[in-house]
Amino acid sequence: MNIGAISYSIGAFTFLIFLAILLTDRHKGLTKQALVIAASVSCIWSFVLAYESLLSTANVQLSIIEYAKSAGWVILLIQLLGVVYDDRFERKTVKRIQYVIVAVMAVLILPVFYVNKNEYLTGLNLLITVVSIVLIEQVYRNTRTEKKWAIKYLCLGLLGMFTYDFYMYADAFLYQRIDPVVWEARGFIYALTVPLLGISISRDPLWSPEIFISRRVVFHTTTLLASGIYLVIMGIAGYYVRDFGGNWGLVAQAIFLFITILSLTLFISSRRIRARLYVLVNKHFYPYKYDYREEWLRFIRTLSASSDEKELYHNTIKSIAQIIESPGGMLWLRADNGFFVCVDSWEMECVSDREPTETALPKFMENYEFVISVDEFLEHPEVYTRLGYLELPEWVKRVQPWLIVPLIYNDLLIGFVVLDHAAARKNTFNWEDSDLLKTAARQVAAFLEQMNASKALAEARQFESFNKVSTYVVHDIKNLVAQLSLISSNAEKHKDNPLFMEDVFKTINNSVTKMNKMMEVLSGKGGGSKSSKVNIISVLEELVHHRQIAGGKPVPILGCESASFFVKADKNQLIAILGHLVQNAQDATDDDGRITISQKRSTDGVVIEIEDTGSGMSEEFIKNNLFKPFKTTKGSKGMGIGVYEAREIILAIGGQIEVSSEVNKGTCFKLTIPAAV
Repeated sequence: MNIGAISYSIGAFTFLIFLAILLTDRHKGLTKQALVIAASVSCIWSFVLAYESLLSTANVQLSIIEYAKSAGWVILLIQLLGVVYDDRFERKTVKRIQYVIVAVMAVLILPVFYVNKNEYLTGLNLLITVVSIVLIEQVYRNTRTEKKWAIKYLCLGLLGMFTYDFYMYADAFLYQRIDPVVWEARGFIYALTVPLLGISISRDPLWSPEIFISRRVVFHTTTLLASGIYLVIMGIAGYYVRDFGGNWGLVAQAIFLFITILSLTLFISSRRIRARLYVLVNKHFYPYKYDYREEWLRFIRTLSASSDEKELYHNTIKSIAQIIESPGGMLWLRADNGFFVCVDSWEMECVSDREPTETALPKFMENYEFVISVDEFLEHPEVYTRLGYLELPEWVKRVQPWLIVPLIYNDLLIGFVVLDHAAARKNTFNWEDSDLLKTAARQVAAFLEQMNASKALAEARQFESFNKVSTYVVHDIKNLVAQLSLISSNAEKHKDNPLFMEDVFKTINNSVTKMNKMMEVLSGKGGGSKSSKVNIISVLEELVHHRQIAGGKPVPILGCESASFFVKADKNQLIAILGHLVQNAQDATDDDGRITISQKRSTDGVVIEIEDTGSGMSEEFIKNNLFKPFKTTKGSKGMGIGVYEAREIILAIGGQIEVSSEVNKGTCFKLTIPAAV
C-alpha cells in the first residue's frame, strides 16, 4: 500500500473542494485572488506529489513545486497584513514590503539550477516556513479585536501547515535526508487543516462563498457519513474479535456484526434521535431563519405601545402571534381563585372555560417550559409524554388551536398564550420557532408581572395617602379637642364674663371651620391651601390670645419689634403650625416655666422664635427623629406629626425652620418666612 500516494491524494481532493467553493463566490479583490492562487497551487502540488509517490518509493526528492506552494501562502499572508493595518502610511509601507519579498523570493529560486537542488530547496523551504510563521503571528496580532473571530481559523490552519513543515525541513536539514514517514503523513495533515480555512472564509463576508446546500441533503449526508464511520469502526472491531477468538472467532464475529447492524438500524429508525440530529444540523451548519434584531425591536415596540391593562393584554397576544405569523390568539392568566381564565383575545374567539392550576396542562408547561404544538401532540403524543404526563383539556380539543406558549416568571406559570393556526406556515414549527417564542414569552411574563406590581404599588400608595391624611386629621382633631376641653373646664368659672363668652364663640366657630375643611379634604373636595398676604403680627397676637383664653400653662409671652409685617401664606395653616409648636412647648414645660414668642426682621423676611424652658431634646433625637412623622418624645400622648407638618408648610412657602435644644434646659424653634412681594 502506497501511503504517500493516498495521503497526498486526500490532500489534493480536499484542496479541490476548497477551491471549488471559493470559485462559487462572486466577491472580488486582491485578497480573494491571492487565496484562490494559493489554494490552486496547493491543489496542483498535492496532485504532483501523489503522482510522484506512485512512481517512486526511493528517497524523497524536492522540486520547485514545493517552493511554489509555500510562496503562494506567503503572498496571501503579506496581502492580509496589508489589509489589517488601518493607518494609510502603514499600508503603503506593507505594500512596498510585498514587492520586495516577492522579488527576493524570485531571486532566491535562481541558484537551484546551479547547486545541489535537494539540499538547497531544503534550506530555502526551511527559511520560508520561518518567515511564514512570523507573518501569521503578525497578521493575527494586528487584526482588530472585533475581526479576530473571522481570521482566527485561517491563522490556525496555516500555522498547522507551516509548523509541520518546519519540523520536517528542520529534521531534513539536520540529518541530510527527509524522513519518509513524516513526508507520507504530510498529505493527511494538510487535509486536516483545510476545514479550518473553510470555517474562516465562511465567517468573513469579503470572501464567504454563496453556495447553498439544502438542510435535507446535509442531514442525510451527515447520517450516512456517521453510519459509514460507525460500520468501519465496528468492522475493524469485528476483525479483531475473529482474529483473537480462536475456534469461536467466526461465530463471535457474526454475532458482533449482527448486533452492530441491529443497533445502527434502531438508531436510524428512532424518530427522537433523528429529530435531535436534525436540530443539531440546523443549529450548527445553517444561518438562523429569523433576523433576531428586527424581531426583538418589533416585539418590544408592540409591547411598549400599551397604555393600560387592556391594551397590554391585547398587545401581548399580538406581539407573540406576529413572531410565528399566527392570525390570532388568546391570553390566559392565573387568577386568585386557583384557576387560569381567558382575559383577552385577538382575532380569535375567547372561551369562557376555566383551567384549574393543578391540572396536567399547566403543570406540564410549568415543569418543562415546553411550547406545545397541539397538532404534533395529537399525531405524536410520545414527543411530550416521554417528559411527563400531559393531557389536553376539553376546551383545547374543542377550539383546536395551533400552539400553547407558557408564560413563566421566576419558575412560576403565570399564564399562557393560545395561538391560532398560521395557514402559510402549517407543519413548519421547529426548534428555532420554539426557542424564540419561549424567549419572548419570558419577556411578556416580566411585563405582565411589572404591570401587576405597579398596580399593587399604586393601590398601596393610595392607602398610604389616605392614612397620611387621616393621621393629620386626627392630629388636628386632637388639638381642637384639647382647646375645647380647656374652654369647657373654664366655663363654670368664667361663664358670667362677656369677654370670655365672646372668645368661646370665636373658638367654637374657628373649630367648626377647621372641621369643615377636614371633611372637604377627606371627601376629596378640598382645594388645598390658599395663599394670600397675611399680617404675621396679627396671627401671633391671635394665637397668644386664644392660648390665654384656653387656659393652657405656661401662657406664652409675645414680643414683637414691628407693628405689622406681611408674608404670603395661608393664614389658617400658619395659625395651625404655630399653635402646634406652642402646644408642644406647653406640654414640655412646667406650669411655672416660661414660653416666649418673639418677632424680628431679617434680610430674608421675618424671623419668629418660639422658646421654652422645658425638658428639651437630645442632639441625636433632633438629628435623626425630630422632623420625621410619628416620632415623638411624648410617648403615647403624642403622634409626632406637628413638627413634621410645620416644616413641610414652612418649606412650601420658601421659608426655613431651625431648632436648638438642650436636655432639661429648653428648646428654641426659629422660623424664617420670606416677606410678601
